Amino acid sequence: MLATTARTGKSPRKFYGWTNVGLIFFIQFAASGFVYFAYSVAFPVMVETMGWNRGTASLAQSIALMMLGLAYPLTGFLLSRYGVRQTISIGLLVMLSGLLLLVSAVSEIWQWILIWGGVMGLSFALTGPICSQTAMISWFSIKRSTTIGIVMTGGALGGALAQPVLSTMMDRFDSWRAAWWIAAIMVVIALIATQFIINRPQDIGQFPDGVDPGRAAHDPLAASLRPKTHRTGHDWTMKQVIRTPTLYLVMLITLGYLATFFFLLNHGILHLTDSGLSALEAASILGLAILGSGLARIPAGWLGDHFELRWTVFGFIFLMAFGLAGFWLGHNIILLSIMGMLFGAGYGGMLVLGPVVTGNYFGERAFPIINSVLAPVMLPFAAAAPAGAGYIFEASGSYDIAFAGAISLLTAGLIAAFFLKPPLTPA
Repeated sequence: MLATTARTGKSPRKFYGWTNVGLIFFIQFAASGFVYFAYSVAFPVMVETMGWNRGTASLAQSIALMMLGLAYPLTGFLLSRYGVRQTISIGLLVMLSGLLLLVSAVSEIWQWILIWGGVMGLSFALTGPICSQTAMISWFSIKRSTTIGIVMTGGALGGALAQPVLSTMMDRFDSWRAAWWIAAIMVVIALIATQFIINRPQDIGQFPDGVDPGRAAHDPLAASLRPKTHRTGHDWTMKQVIRTPTLYLVMLITLGYLATFFFLLNHGILHLTDSGLSALEAASILGLAILGSGLARIPAGWLGDHFELRWTVFGFIFLMAFGLAGFWLGHNIILLSIMGMLFGAGYGGMLVLGPVVTGNYFGERAFPIINSVLAPVMLPFAAAAPAGAGYIFEASGSYDIAFAGAISLLTAGLIAAFFLKPPLTPA
């Protein structure tokens, strides 16, 4: 029941957290799925139509990812000062402006690099996962990992649908601009949905999970409502966080799964078409990888709420490494589809569990601060993957070295996950 008596320790009014889950799920579906993931299907068509160098054109994505990291302190400031609803609204307005510039102002490669790298990169920071994750960490403790998995599924399902839809529409209109027009329409719808978000349960007199901790603490029946995995009870400061080995293990894990995904998102379709697949077959396989990412996120969230994060993180990184190896070496379309889904499932799980580790180990207040400080340090390295892989291809004629490097990064992440444990509380 959504409204219960004081005996259970729950708020007597309808708990708004699940409404926020639905809203943010749709925003991720529309803005992330049909914009961020649209890149992977529109970019190859733009490269072919314009006759661009793959390495140089890929600089746009690398710059966008670096901008994503550099702008995270701004995102953290806006989240702390104004809240999730206002921050996402600003980001969607920037995103809409960038998309309109893409369809109206891009005829040269420098324009593409400037708009996608600068304007869209900023919009990704202001609408990115940190906003959704901050909302879920504020609204949920017991089901924190599960709800993060749900909202992060929205972007993956949108991306999986966007791949064949946008590819078909570009073929029908014989223009890559059709993809960005559709993305712009989806952003407008997402902007409307954003206005219904409520930032924190305290804003309307509610509590995380709809449970009043003061009442639930004295109710034996509320024992089942307590978290089953580690939640820090310490109010961590950034100075304390940077002194823990746990932080650097998390950084290594994050760098590995992000850089690997950025590489495959940017060059996966080109690798498959170079191997003899049609553009539609390649787009569909990458769409299945994104679908696999989406399908894994809710199960990953459930696992994160019930089992030690060390082993769940290890398992999902292993899926990424195994799937990537098959994606690299496979030629049969069925095998490639399976491996793509395994890779996507591993990435989807990590996209959920990565922030859960930070939130559970260091707390709600420290979460946006940690992301704001570390993103400018880490994301430029991960962002080098698309351009680096592009230049590797131009120099060697294949992506073999890039795939080997990506698998090495994931192997380092596996080792880091093995040693991952909650940090000791400072004296």
